[in-house]
Amino acid sequence: MAKDASERGFFRLLADLPRELSDLVRAEVRLLQSELASKLRSAGIGLGWITLGVTLLSMFTTMLVVALILWLAVFMPAWAAALTVAAVALVGGVAFIAIGIASIRKGFTPFESVDQIAADFRNLAKGTSNGA
Repeated sequence: MAKDASERGFFRLLADLPRELSDLVRAEVRLLQSELASKLRSAGIGLGWITLGVTLLSMFTTMLVVALILWLAVFMPAWAAALTVAAVALVGGVAFIAIGIASIRKGFTPFESVDQIAADFRNLAKGTSNGA
């Protein structure tokens, strides 16, 4: 009788195994969701602070441009001072964009190792065709 009860207990454990595994996976998924929500909340708050800082720095830069125009207006008409500052900003902006595009293009060139692997395959193909 004891053997029958232990076998029944073993089979019951075996039958309960899928449900237990399912419960474990659900619990792990809930934990992951909770952790992810917490991290995303922290990241969102940090992103808000960064946005505020960038906004204030943008306002600071605008104020410096206005101050530069007002300073130049002492030596030339105000419209000429504003046009001069705008032209310098345009040239600087175009130069930075060109430098950025060149940097991106440089970043997308194939790696030396990829070129070497391609050369190895070409050499292997030449060796195979010469030997055949």
